[in-house]
Amino acid sequence: MPLQEDLFLTRLLDSSVDGILAFDLGCRYTVWNQAMERISGIARENVVGKHAFDVFPFLRQTGEDKCFFAALGGESTVSENRPYTIPETGREGFFKGYYSPLRDQHNNIIGGIGFIRDITEQKRSEDAAHDAYQRMIFHVENSPLAVIEWDPDFRISRWSESAEALFGWKAEEVIGKHVGDWHFVFDEDADAVEQVTNRQRVGEELHGVQRNRNYTKDGAVLYCEWYNSVLHDNADNLVSVLSLVLDVTARKRAEEERAAFLVREREARRQAQESDRLKDEFLATLSHELRTPLTSILGWATLIRTGEVEEVNFGRAIETIERNARSQARLIDDLLDVSRIITGNLRLDIRPINLVTVVEAARDGLLPTAEAKRITLQTEFEQESCLVKGDPNRLRQVIWNLVLNAIKFTPRGGNVNIRLECIETYARLTVRDTGEGISPEFLPYAFDRFRQAEGSVTRRQGGLGLGLAVVRHLVELHGGNVLAESSGKGQGSTFTVDLPLAEERRDPARSEERRLEIERRRSASGRGQSGASDLLGIKVLLVEDDDDARRLLALLLKRHGADVTSVSSSSEALRSFVSTASNSNRVEGSPVGIVSGPASPGGQAASGGRPPDVIISDIGMAEEDGYELMRKVRALPREQGGLVPAIALTGYATRKDRERALAAGYQQHLAKPVEPDELMAAIARLVQRRHYVRG
Repeated sequence: MPLQEDLFLTRLLDSSVDGILAFDLGCRYTVWNQAMERISGIARENVVGKHAFDVFPFLRQTGEDKCFFAALGGESTVSENRPYTIPETGREGFFKGYYSPLRDQHNNIIGGIGFIRDITEQKRSEDAAHDAYQRMIFHVENSPLAVIEWDPDFRISRWSESAEALFGWKAEEVIGKHVGDWHFVFDEDADAVEQVTNRQRVGEELHGVQRNRNYTKDGAVLYCEWYNSVLHDNADNLVSVLSLVLDVTARKRAEEERAAFLVREREARRQAQESDRLKDEFLATLSHELRTPLTSILGWATLIRTGEVEEVNFGRAIETIERNARSQARLIDDLLDVSRIITGNLRLDIRPINLVTVVEAARDGLLPTAEAKRITLQTEFEQESCLVKGDPNRLRQVIWNLVLNAIKFTPRGGNVNIRLECIETYARLTVRDTGEGISPEFLPYAFDRFRQAEGSVTRRQGGLGLGLAVVRHLVELHGGNVLAESSGKGQGSTFTVDLPLAEERRDPARSEERRLEIERRRSASGRGQSGASDLLGIKVLLVEDDDDARRLLALLLKRHGADVTSVSSSSEALRSFVSTASNSNRVEGSPVGIVSGPASPGGQAASGGRPPDVIISDIGMAEEDGYELMRKVRALPREQGGLVPAIALTGYATRKDRERALAAGYQQHLAKPVEPDELMAAIARLVQRRHYVRG
């Protein structure tokens, strides 16, 4: 029976999955089951009867010997995660040991017993899981995304270093705080965030992306994307919410800038399209405005040439030709003025002037136009004198354009009122009409160049839409401002110009002095005009390659008493000039290298031996222009006429053209078409100045 019990006990011990060992009071092994053999790799016969610490020295190194001694002392102990190494087999691992005292039937301790469980694979799995967890924690804490975890009450339970870096608050400042406990969510986005948290609490939203704005600790506003993951337990209770927060402020700003750029680009494209439309509209209008008067000029001129105009209509024909020619001249002047304004080349001749006389002159000039439409033109002057500093010609142009505009848009039988008054430090000119008025939509663009309220081919009024643009720029150049007002279509219009008064106007003690100065200028102007038409005995060399213009100018000059030699080119002019200079004072070897000879059939031969008193030359001519002609004339010695006065009469009328003409040696620059009185006055001034210098 004892043998069977020993066998049963041995089989029982060997069937255990855990290692079972026993040792006596001398710590010598007495039991070593098969599981211990498997765990250690050492057979029973190599262990039983041997001292435990001799067989396994690591027991002392790991402190496992204390468990042996505790069992022998009557105490049960447990050792956790003990490493082991078997030198004979090289086996390594971890075990967990349970040690208890071993007693006999009298309850005396006769040794100890141990249950050894190999936990090597479990320990490796735990270590792997721990490593994975540590890696995850590392990546979470070092993620460029802010990591924030919320508990079931939506209080902060995790606040990563990246969250500190992004929002500025330290973890200890926010841990345990509810989302609404500090100024974190942008005010306008608070309701949307509250709705999201409610859906997360009840399980309607387990993951998603929330876009809202958040404050930083220093008060800045960030655009953020919140990537939320919601964890619920088996009872569907909220456990936590993990949020990964991405700062998209730069991207949002870029999107806003891109959207703003697209808006600007669309606006620029719209403006470009509008500009193209206005340009096409303007070119069509320009063609119309040029061709319409040309039709009348060409038509009446053809009828006169063919003798088909009756005596009774002859005056009407001439008047129509003159009116339309002046209309074209004003059109060209407006275009040139706009060009000068755009390029900043418009120059003013500023001096004190009485604005009353300028208004009167403009009114008198436009009175026939008003009477033709049976429009009453009224003027009101608060003072006899209203002195401003300005360019009289340009201010006359301002008043002329405003009054002409009022007449143009006022129906027959209407009224145009011109009022001038001095108010404190400025003069106010008001032009009011009873005409068509200006719509509220067009009123802001009334002074824009090339803009007209009616731009289609069905428009009722002519013009290029330049007059008011010129008015605005001229008034601003004088330091003033202009305003357009209208109650709408059919309600008439009012244009108000404010110009600063001259300093003298503000001193009442000088009123008599100003009055005398005005009278003196009027007298001087009258004398200058009367003398301008007297060219008797003045010898003129006229250089013009256009046959019609040359014949017309020669006729006008002769009717004012001038002795005219007309030629059609620069070379003819030089031959004529050298010929007359040689007859007067013959000099060998002319610097210009021109052999004297008769003028070509296109011109008129020089008369007499005296050099011309003045040269009038076109600029744009074939082969050699007027600039080169004048340079060659100025290269002549004084005794050969190298200092003869000269006038450039040309269609090149910009400021640069004038400067170039003066630099070439001309004393005067006149733009075509020129008024006969203006041309005669210019000739008279030059000749008188020359006689004065000679004297």
